[in-house]
Amino acid sequence: MAIEQHLYLSPHIDDVSLSCGGAIYQQRRAGETVLVATVFAAQPKFKTFSAYADWMHGIWGNPGEVVATRLAEDQASMIVLGCEARYLPFSDCIYRGDPQAGVWYYTSNEALFGDIHPDDLPLADQIIVAVNELIAEPDKTVIYAPLAVGHHVDHQLTRQAARQLMAQGYHVTFYEDYPYADPKYPYSSHSIRNAYPLEAALADSQDLGLKPNLRHLSDEAVRAKVAGIQAYRSQLDMLFEGTAAVAGYVSDYALYVGQGQLAEQVWSVESRAAG
Repeated sequence: MAIEQHLYLSPHIDDVSLSCGGAIYQQRRAGETVLVATVFAAQPKFKTFSAYADWMHGIWGNPGEVVATRLAEDQASMIVLGCEARYLPFSDCIYRGDPQAGVWYYTSNEALFGDIHPDDLPLADQIIVAVNELIAEPDKTVIYAPLAVGHHVDHQLTRQAARQLMAQGYHVTFYEDYPYADPKYPYSSHSIRNAYPLEAALADSQDLGLKPNLRHLSDEAVRAKVAGIQAYRSQLDMLFEGTAAVAGYVSDYALYVGQGQLAEQVWSVESRAAG
């Protein structure tokens, strides 16, 4: 098909830059249209959070306006990659629940990477409606969605929505969630051991008959990807224990994926492989 738009679905502010930043940079350098839509990017409508959310905020440096800070970081990353961004009206899972009743759906690392809360299941349908509004020509658009490597609940919900879009006839390609897809990534004390690696995510999607599609990257694209990731200053201590290690982790993983050549990898139905 003649591709006129690449639409990347990022569960959170940073996920697409982490997973697909090199390919996005190259697509934009080639003059292609790229839009990154962050799904769970809405500002919470309340000021009191769970103890777990407050703990996460502490890891992020306790910014005065958490979502506003992260949105500014995302805009800086999008400038580096050269693409446009949109933000869907759904809150990060750590803010979901019934605040007035003091009920929160996800209050631990184990819950964050566990099963989707039953009250959250309708979100997949709402995501589909919001994504539809971003697509002018479905037959000329490729949607990129996470495989949900790592099993984060927001990645799972985004994957569910993408699978439903694929069933409706949309062209969907799945990307490998970085850093969870990296078997050498040392999960920090404020995360958990990755019990849901790439192989587990692919097994859960085996009914789709997905095939790998390697996207080779230039040195320039990898440098841009690193710079795009480094724009997320509030997340770097959590993800990489600081700024200095980013380039090494990203380059090493790109070489691992490409078996000695710099690359990222996506998975798609063979007849719909996207570059």
